[in-house]
Amino acid sequence: ADYDLLLSIFPFEKDWYARRVPKLRVEFVGHPMIGRFVSEGRVTRVPDTEKLGTRRARPSEILLLPGSRKSELQRHLPVMLGALKTIREKLPDIRTKMVLPDEALKQLANKLSALPSDTEIQIGNLPQALAQADVAIASTGTVTVECAFFGVPTVTLYKTSWLTYQIAKRIVTVKSLTMPNLLANEEVFPEFVQGAATPGNIAGAALELLQNEPRRIQIKKRLAEVISSLGEPGANTRAATAILSLFV
Repeated sequence: ADYDLLLSIFPFEKDWYARRVPKLRVEFVGHPMIGRFVSEGRVTRVPDTEKLGTRRARPSEILLLPGSRKSELQRHLPVMLGALKTIREKLPDIRTKMVLPDEALKQLANKLSALPSDTEIQIGNLPQALAQADVAIASTGTVTVECAFFGVPTVTLYKTSWLTYQIAKRIVTVKSLTMPNLLANEEVFPEFVQGAATPGNIAGAALELLQNEPRRIQIKKRLAEVISSLGEPGANTRAATAILSLFV
């Protein structure tokens, strides 16, 4: 009774609320990310599924996305670098880039672990990095939707404190913490949480993606379907129209 309208950016949310709060008006307006990337001239959609196997003969770049908060960087970066060491033992020519949101986290990253000398740390401009990456290792969260938009097969992970995890696993009932997996209703991106988020597990999943072209193509096709479910550009306009309808 306190709300007249709820605006949804994910397609499954409308049905979820309809089952639980049937009197609440819910409008799916689409994800604003779609329009943002199009308006910035990034790309209009994940790669054409007919051209997915033609990007590069062999994968050559892996992207590390440890998170945008200090605590995420502290917990995820050592695991990612451990995985990277194993990956480079198998694929010594693989290039590595890490994207962080600001200079403060870059300085922290340099203090936390000994980064390989040829690992580039980029501040911001994630779309540019995703457009060039073959595979990513990323923390679960909104960044995984951006990975999906750019058609980048991704291994996801999340680690938190023991207490936080014990509380969260008793409250959170979703099958995955990775949004593209929830949208697809299957594990499109390999996901490792808490104790399973080990360098060995992550390296194994990343190597499988890097070395298995049919698997990468399969994932890209599924990602194209996932992104299509988020609607067309214009979420902001549709949201404004829905709000204005309350006053007409």
